[in-house]
Amino acid sequence: MDSRVPQATITTLERRTAPMQQRARDRIDLVLAAAERLLATTAVDTITTSAIAAEADVPVSSIYRYFPNVFAIYKDLFEVRVAQIHGRIAEILEDAQYKTWRERHLAVMLVLRGTLSEDPIYRPLFHLMLTTRELRIVKDQANAQIAAYLAARWEQGLDGFRGGVPLAVARMATEIFTSFETLTSGEIQPELTEQLFVEATVALERYLSFYLADDTAA
Repeated sequence: MDSRVPQATITTLERRTAPMQQRARDRIDLVLAAAERLLATTAVDTITTSAIAAEADVPVSSIYRYFPNVFAIYKDLFEVRVAQIHGRIAEILEDAQYKTWRERHLAVMLVLRGTLSEDPIYRPLFHLMLTTRELRIVKDQANAQIAAYLAARWEQGLDGFRGGVPLAVARMATEIFTSFETLTSGEIQPELTEQLFVEATVALERYLSFYLADDTAA
């Protein structure tokens, strides 16, 4: 049994209670920051709530007051990063400086590439989303959110969308988009990472070219 799981079956990843006082919010920030430091420097399978508590210099009981298990901490960290990525994608799709959907597509892929390169804990977090049953639903929800956003855009005919079911195309495009994250979530040579990024970019552009018009800027 995984020693990181306080119960045999995890039924929730939600915080036990919302922090009302600044002191409580500060303690949660300490816990999240400690988890980030450990993810950046330590093998994931050795990280426990006790290790996080020691790194944060707080009693382990303080962690369990707000987080039912270590996976709930990872969920918080992952969701913050997903929100940042989705926000940047939305900015790109609405930015008039990009004249074609192909330019926006490349800019979006570069956001993903930059996140993987610049954020030392995004890769281990994403790997956890793929390999941990309790966290897989978090990744699925993140994909569904961006797909819903794209579908709403394409239902309005933006990007010259035509010839497909917007939500179906959006869900498939999202899966292709995240395939790069999936393929590079573990240990991998930098040269191969770059090659996989190029291939994922080409694959998504080729797929979208069936449904998006080249001669539109909106």
